Amino acid sequence: MQISSTGYWTTGSDGTVTAYTGAGTPADKFIHYDAENNTLTLHNATIKKSVSMDTSTLIAGAAIGVFNQNGDAELTITLEGTNTIEDVSTGIFVLAHSPSTGDATLTITGDGSLDASARQTGIWVQSNSKNAALCVENAEVTASSGVAFKNGVLVQAKDGSDVSLTVN
Repeated sequence: MQISSTGYWTTGSDGTVTAYTGAGTPADKFIHYDAENNTLTLHNATIKKSVSMDTSTLIAGAAIGVFNQNGDAELTITLEGTNTIEDVSTGIFVLAHSPSTGDATLTITGDGSLDASARQTGIWVQSNSKNAALCVENAEVTASSGVAFKNGVLVQAKDGSDVSLTVN
């Protein structure tokens, strides 16, 4: 499900994401995206579906993906309750791809929890031209890979750029 504008989506027990058409806020198991502040809220959400591998986008296989070819690639995820990402290639992928892009930044915050379990990489933040940063603030986050030689967390930047991982 491509989410690019403000709104609500619900998640089913099978991990599917569906646009919410009801009034107000869903009662439980939902995703909210605030486009103005670039904030994605997960509220007791379960995501087991990913960006289709049939597309040419470089975030194919990610449950949550941010892809930017001009400027910064950044996202804040706010956690409410218990949230799960599983059965995907990559849990969360924030990618500033081309030589003209900026920083890649992912901030995860909130009083909830997230278990991002993936076949390849649980959480991946990459900038091909500048800095890359992952910051976890006051949230319980577990990121893991189902394959021994893959990564639970990968933060990658261009040679000579800064890479940071901050956990508070």
